Amino acid sequence: MIKGHRFTRATNAAICASIAVLFAACGSTPTAPVAVEPTAAAIAPTAAPAPEGTKTVLRVGTGDSGEGLTPHLAIIEQFEKDNPDIQVQLEPVGSGDYYARILTQIAGGNPPDILQIGDDAVPQFVQKGAFAELEPFITSATYPLDSNIYLPGVFEPGKWQGKQYLLPKDFSPLAIYYNKKLFDQYDVPYPNDGWTWDDFLATTQALTKDTTGDGKPDVWGVQLPGPWTSGFEYWVAAAGGRLVSEDGTQFEGFMNSPETTKAVQFYADLYNTYKVAPLPADMNAFGGGNSEFDSGTAAMRIFGRWPQSGIKENPNIDLGVVGPPVGAKRANVLFWGGFGISALSPHKEEAWRFLRYYVGEQGAQVWKDWALPTVKSVADTSGQSNDPIEGVWIGELNYLAPRAYVSTPSWGATADPALRKVLEQAILDPETDIAAALQTAATDAQKALEDQE
Repeated sequence: MIKGHRFTRATNAAICASIAVLFAACGSTPTAPVAVEPTAAAIAPTAAPAPEGTKTVLRVGTGDSGEGLTPHLAIIEQFEKDNPDIQVQLEPVGSGDYYARILTQIAGGNPPDILQIGDDAVPQFVQKGAFAELEPFITSATYPLDSNIYLPGVFEPGKWQGKQYLLPKDFSPLAIYYNKKLFDQYDVPYPNDGWTWDDFLATTQALTKDTTGDGKPDVWGVQLPGPWTSGFEYWVAAAGGRLVSEDGTQFEGFMNSPETTKAVQFYADLYNTYKVAPLPADMNAFGGGNSEFDSGTAAMRIFGRWPQSGIKENPNIDLGVVGPPVGAKRANVLFWGGFGISALSPHKEEAWRFLRYYVGEQGAQVWKDWALPTVKSVADTSGQSNDPIEGVWIGELNYLAPRAYVSTPSWGATADPALRKVLEQAILDPETDIAAALQTAATDAQKALEDQE
């Protein structure tokens, strides 16, 4: 994913709260802006000249910022050369205010024609009517789109209840980063594709070292991402479970299932029983706030692709990447960003022409230099599909498990905080009765869900 791509990492709870407040204020057909004060630098269009002749001006909203805007601008420049009747105006909001900003614009009836959001926000935005359905455009005779151009699993997150509303921009599953320097130093074999939870545990134990003899590890087997619920869903899926029923109505029997209990127990034991992972440096920081892997004192790290460019340049690390270990089944989870057409856009036909270019084969030729391309032919011809590092990320698309927030748009306001509470408790208190804690979490989440109905 592009460096600076941060808004898709926002918590589901915050997203739900913002959407609920803003859409409740404006109703289903917004006519007046909601009283949300944007920051002074909330919006910075590329340009705003008056339309020349019959040019249509399209506005594109993005949460990318800084150098992350470079590929956007390159694609826009090429598109405008190929489509002289359309001018594209990029509107970046490079702070945590992106969702609040676009929701305010929707409430005011004047959002950008094309909007970028993360997969975790798709159900809430679509359910509230923020996006136009894309199927009529995808199957149009004039500008059709073959969805088979995309890599497996990256088209589906733009759907809600069987209808397509967004197209994929970039993505990341999870993987294990490992530092070959530490593996070589302690003569531990590199992990192989298809390794198991038992293999993973044995490897972390072999690489956890007390080099000073003070009874405390100086080298850790793995750096874990703390109580990060979105990433933790991998462990549940790999244990053979899921966090909510497929129809999105039941947390009971899922959040507190034997499979979820096993996943939480194993994860907590890595911290407290096996002591192969340092405790989170900051429970409130994204990914636990740890730096041991970057400093060369943790041999592995499970995370998304976002920090990879910096890791490659880190002199402490000789990087290898492998898929997450296999539990009862092989599984992974996807993080995703995509673009859709605003339901309020007065230029939907022109917006579609740009969208299919932006995240189609033409755009992917640019995105590939900044993130993993979503288009299979571009991933193949660029060599990324077979690259020993990038090919791992692409290969993991074959093992994606369904996301809890795809089953219910209420996930972030109900079950997510309950699960996070269990993870925090299990990590910090080795005496936690995990089965009991998950029972409480499932009961609380179920009640919160029923209270919303």
